[in-house]
Amino acid sequence: MVTENKLRSVIQRLLEQRDLRLKRELINITCRLKMEKEAHVPDTLTRIRVLPTVSVVGQTEPVLRSGSDTALEIYVKFLPKSGSDYNNLKALAKLIKSLPGIKIVTILTLNNRKVTYQGQSIVV
Repeated sequence: MVTENKLRSVIQRLLEQRDLRLKRELINITCRLKMEKEAHVPDTLTRIRVLPTVSVVGQTEPVLRSGSDTALEIYVKFLPKSGSDYNNLKALAKLIKSLPGIKIVTILTLNNRKVTYQGQSIVV
């Protein structure tokens, strides 16, 4: 049986551990992926989910397949590294673009607000 002193000691240590919370909030973005026509969407989403810093990935619009390309709009929640939002967005877009079948990544929104850099869309 746990003694009262031991229980108090455990509670005290838990109260002292204030650094258990994240230092930064998750960033939520939406982006449009231009992919090869044969791209497999579920596999692409899985590959994005396992990228460093990525927490959640989901599809926001139906897949659009044209003659030579596939377009997919997704949302991604990720834990940014220190630095500017632009650098974090650019780094994540480059990671996504490095995956098989992805040609172009366009960042559409940042935390539900349209995002541009120097008046231009962020495209990788």
